[in-house]
Amino acid sequence: MSRLKLILVTIVITAFTACDVLDSPEPQQSLPADEGLETVADFESALNGAYNNVQEFSNGDNSGQLAFLNDIITDDAVWTGSFPTYVEVSAQQMSPSNGSITGQWNGAYEAINSANIILDNLDNLEADQAVIDDFRGQALFIRALEYYYLVQYFSLPWGATADNSHDGVPLQLESVTSDEDFSNPSRATVQEVYDQIITDLETADGLIQNTTPNKATNAAVTGLLARIALIQGEWTEAANYAGEITGDNAFSLGGSVTEYFQSELSDESIFEIQHTTQDVPDPANTSLTAVYNPGTRDDIQISQPFLDATDALITDDQQTALDAVDQSVEDTRVTQLLEGTTAGDSNSLKYEDVVNAADNVPIMRLSEMMLTRAEALAEDANTLLDVPQEAFDLVNEIRTRAMIVTDNNGAPTDPSIIEYDQADFNDKEEFIDAILLERRVELAFEGHRKTDLQRRGEDVGGTAWDAPNLVFPIPESQIDANDNIDQNDGYN
Repeated sequence: MSRLKLILVTIVITAFTACDVLDSPEPQQSLPADEGLETVADFESALNGAYNNVQEFSNGDNSGQLAFLNDIITDDAVWTGSFPTYVEVSAQQMSPSNGSITGQWNGAYEAINSANIILDNLDNLEADQAVIDDFRGQALFIRALEYYYLVQYFSLPWGATADNSHDGVPLQLESVTSDEDFSNPSRATVQEVYDQIITDLETADGLIQNTTPNKATNAAVTGLLARIALIQGEWTEAANYAGEITGDNAFSLGGSVTEYFQSELSDESIFEIQHTTQDVPDPANTSLTAVYNPGTRDDIQISQPFLDATDALITDDQQTALDAVDQSVEDTRVTQLLEGTTAGDSNSLKYEDVVNAADNVPIMRLSEMMLTRAEALAEDANTLLDVPQEAFDLVNEIRTRAMIVTDNNGAPTDPSIIEYDQADFNDKEEFIDAILLERRVELAFEGHRKTDLQRRGEDVGGTAWDAPNLVFPIPESQIDANDNIDQNDGYN
């Protein structure tokens, strides 16, 4: 039996015996795979098992990998720890036998199979249609999210070929509950993978009854559609999807830049992977707290290019204006979310639970959607004069939340001096650059940097955006077990 086949069959059992990672550490009732799912309780247990798969990769690694592997391969962060699997990623010299990469691949397909089991058995459920729709929508979101991360990490990026016909990842859209169910799938194209993700999300849209961001919501569905539209350069769609969220009164920026991280599941959160003190996987080694916080392993240091980026947030003209009225500005994303301002001796403080290392993994929040809408509105405009005022307002709302302007006595004063308007830029490209800089700092160390660079066609840590060594190798165990899967270039 192939490694992937074994994983998918095994997860049929483990999905039903997993802890409810979202509400309770107590084990759920075990259900034999061949008896299927019939009751609401059965499906609730299966859904909790699927979320458990999202939370923890198959080798026990923390889902924080989804964020920090995207960071350490770029120019924002430097891996200084001793784990060889992460050293390889940081050096952009990965091996097909890399255990952390293999765990991420296997864990994603475990979650996908758990979602498929739910989807394939919903016809057996006798319940209100809203309940059935909710299960369907959440399972489709989980499957779409996992394929999103798979195609980000294991394939050349969108746009690497003109028609995106380059290799994506295998699409497994039916559940595997026995050895007979499995056929060794080949790799779909990147276009086909994105098409499937979009189909799943569009089908899920409006079905989900849940409204709490520790599970899938309709807003999370919309947010992922906005993210994908941005990657694909579909500016109108990206603006519209993001606008559904920025215009939703259910979401609001916290009063400070620290609130989202210290008060998890806040009104700023759209979707995050919840960890509790009872169920956080491998907290001492692979949690976001462990790798980023200086009070723990302290494996990730902040790079000089990122520190330089924070220095550029206030333009020369804005600094001149501040000096002229004897005012100063503090960016709390630097003073409250970073420790140290020297490369090699600087850390992110976003993940602050040093005692338990149970910080949630941020997947999507309001500030991302605000910056997505601003960027898409600017890109969709013909010239700077056509950029709607809303785009400037969205960026300014994030800046004035983060930046404190004070007079010479240290008293807060009018922050408008550091806000942007049309007159600050010569053309729309300059404004877009300002949005991207804001995005880099606002969303730093949350797993966006590599994808943002690649979608803009910019070098990643000194390497061309479409270079093969930025792509994770297909795990060696998969290549050995499945003759239909081709290895990525450079790993043969």
